[in-house]
Amino acid sequence: MQQQHSTNDFTRTIYVLPSAAGIHLDYTLGEEIALFAPLPTDALVCGVGYNSISRRKAIGLTYHANTCRAYRRWIDMHRRCYESDAPAYSGCTVCRKWHDFQEFADWFTAQPYANEPDAELDKDILDPLNRIYSPEFCSLVPRLINQMFRDTRSQRGRLPIGVKEGPRRKGFTARLSRYGRQVHLGTFGDVFSAFEAYKKAFSAYCSEVADKYEGMVDSRVIDRLRSCYRHIHD
Repeated sequence: MQQQHSTNDFTRTIYVLPSAAGIHLDYTLGEEIALFAPLPTDALVCGVGYNSISRRKAIGLTYHANTCRAYRRWIDMHRRCYESDAPAYSGCTVCRKWHDFQEFADWFTAQPYANEPDAELDKDILDPLNRIYSPEFCSLVPRLINQMFRDTRSQRGRLPIGVKEGPRRKGFTARLSRYGRQVHLGTFGDVFSAFEAYKKAFSAYCSEVADKYEGMVDSRVIDRLRSCYRHIHD
């Protein structure tokens, strides 16, 4: 690497080889990329994923075998983005850094909930509009928490979340799923009252779950639970 500075130090030119000692450098929009770029001989997963394990081994870096738990999650993540026809994954991508399995596994094994049997990889609890699997937006969470943030609009029809028509179409009932079981919150004369009952119960449930899992999952998820609320158009 060579640096040139002007006399007033207002300008700086840096010349860098595109790849040196296996380290691939890129300055496009500040996106963080993997330590190792894919080789022409790498077998790609979904056209983008690869595994730099041999290069890590060669220079004595920590590496992860493809028999670890992270590998299945890495494969599934790529298939969701690049092979799935499910509407929930339309337009989703994997960040360039995580194209390398080793980079994803480094992140995965460092997560506080990584070794739990019900751990699930989530991309949009922290940002409901996010479509990119990346360290900035992803978290490992219990299945219970992941299901709390599922988008069920396509399944429930025209009524707000947590609201159904009452028996014999009289009034409206509010219901909340708590720890996998449906809890009846009451029957109300109008949609808005039913939704308000659901909204209040959901916020209380979120706080309860946050208390239960505090210190066990990403602190950002706990913050999201504590500040979470439902809108009637959710």
